[in-house]
This record gives sequence, C-alpha cells and structure tokens, in this order.
Amino acid sequence: MKTILVQEGKVKLIVPSLKKYKLDSKMPVFYNPVMQLNRDVSVILLKALKFKGKALDVMSASGARAIRLKKETKADVTANDINPSARKLIKKNASLNKVTLHITDKNAECKIGGSFDYIDVDPFGTPVPYLDAAVKSLRNNGILAVTATDTSNLCGTYPDACMRKYGSRPLRNELMNEIGIRILIKKVQEVGAQYEIALTPIFCHASNHYMRIYLRARQGAGRTDEILKQHGKFQEKFGPIWLGKLWDEELVEKMNKLSKDFSYQAEQLLYQITKEAQIHNIGFFDLHKIAKVKRFKELPKMNEVIYRLIDKGFKASRTHFNANAIKTNASEKDLLKTLKSRIKYV
Repeated sequence: MKTILVQEGKVKLIVPSLKKYKLDSKMPVFYNPVMQLNRDVSVILLKALKFKGKALDVMSASGARAIRLKKETKADVTANDINPSARKLIKKNASLNKVTLHITDKNAECKIGGSFDYIDVDPFGTPVPYLDAAVKSLRNNGILAVTATDTSNLCGTYPDACMRKYGSRPLRNELMNEIGIRILIKKVQEVGAQYEIALTPIFCHASNHYMRIYLRARQGAGRTDEILKQHGKFQEKFGPIWLGKLWDEELVEKMNKLSKDFSYQAEQLLYQITKEAQIHNIGFFDLHKIAKVKRFKELPKMNEVIYRLIDKGFKASRTHFNANAIKTNASEKDLLKTLKSRIKYV
C-alpha cells in the first residue's frame, strides 16, 4: 500500500495515497480528508463536555479519529476495525503520535463487546446495520455519534430506499437536509427504544456529502416514551421525523468558544449553529425560492432581512442547512411583509 503523511488537528497520520487510490470503499484502508470537519467537531464536542470516559471508534480505518480523540481529549480510546490492514495502520499511527490505544477487530454489525461512554459510528453509506450493536454497548448517560453518507436516500432522491432503511418518506426540496437529519435522528431513536434507551439530540450538522448527529442516552421506559411522542409527520405526507430540538444550546455555546483553535470550517460551522440553535422551528424560508415563486426582481441582502425581523421581535438567523435561507419563528406572511417595502417585481 502506497502511503503519504498528512497533518490533521494535532496529529500526523500515515494514510493511503489519494493520488494512487480512489476515494471509495475499495481503498485498502479508508481515509477521507474532507471528513476532517466531522472529526474536528467530535473532538470539540468531547472537549466541551470535559469528557474523560471510554470512547469507541467503531470503524477506525486509518485511526484518524481515534488518535485525535486520544491526543486532543482525555478519553480512554478503543479503535476497532475488522480489516487487518487498517489495524496495522492504526498501530503505526498510534506509535507515530506517541499515544496508546486499545485496538480490536470486532464485526461492528454483530457485537462490539464491552460498554462505552462514547461510541462513534462513521460508516461508508448508511449507518443502519450498525445501530443495534452500538446502542446495546452504550452506557447510561453516554453519547452516540452517527454519520450517514447515504444522503441521496435521506434527501429524497430515492424515497423508496429511504422508506426501507429509515421507515420515513423523505422530502426533495430546499428543506431536504434538515428533514433528512430529522429522519436519521428518528431512526436511531427507534433502535434505542427497543432497549428502553432514550436518545436525545445534543448536536447535529449536515455538511458536504454527509449528515452527522450526536445523541445523549438515558435509560428508562418513561424517558423513551417521551422521546417517541416527539415523532410525527411533516406537511402531512412526509416523515415521520423527529419534531424536537436539534441542539443543546449550552453545549453549542461551549463548542463555539473552543472552535477558534480548530479549522476555519469548524469555526464557521459552529458560529452559524450557535445562532440557529436558538430557533426551534422546523424548516426555514429559502429567499431565492420565494423570489422565484412571487416573481420578485431582486431581494434585499439576507442580513438586512434578518435584522428587520429581529427588530420586529422575531428570532431570525441564517441556517447551515441552506445558504440561501433564513430560519425564523416568523410566519411566511410576516416574512413577506418584512420584504415588501424592499422588493422590486419583475
């Protein structure tokens, strides 16, 4: 295997050469540099929580996340991968960075073994086959982190596949990223419910080609029932989805303060989510779509619209789910009134 040396966060990593190998599941050991943001956020979240427990990276591959968690947080980290080449590379990278990891070779679809305070499920494609084993190995008050890269299912390109895998009808329009992430949350919560484990979202984001969620686990039938009561349809024919909050605002504030020591992308993402986490409405308004439907010739700048809404007593923010959209607790009627004085028609 031809390798190169890369720097990520506070660690150096030996990874497969991206010039020689295609970025797909056939790589001898998988490593995607675009997912640095994903790994940055996981480190920031555990640092914000002052995490000191047992952490498991279920599909560790090159060991990038596991080694970063060990180097940059106070976690006791286990790196798991069924691929012998991956385990060999993890050992090399651990030695390179002078960290000690527990390295295991469990089949993540069947049994993880042991119990953990933080479990990270980051597969190539859908996470659904790995959820059962992960949930059963999660300690009370632990955190489950899940990545889904099958966004074509969750965002409505293949609605039948989404129904089969996630048990929900997706939405294919400007709201698809938020609705997709709410479908993913709902699915993970349903798996937890089988074992009377209530899984509450504390952070999530949709970035690049993937969706990422973090959920806090609390045992108990009553707590689980309260979670399930927050599942329901969206616009009558889509879903069911998670209807509750997506973020723990206090945690987001702490993460935002820590983000300045990480990548620019992580800093920008957390700054934006700090704003939108204060608004608990489902969905948002895409100003470009409104302009097209209402035949507006031009629109005021987005920040001006946000400030005008806030002046009127509403909450309003940009949203990381859609660069052209505003998340607000104002109605569409209130938004159109706000736009009216500044709009030119075709």
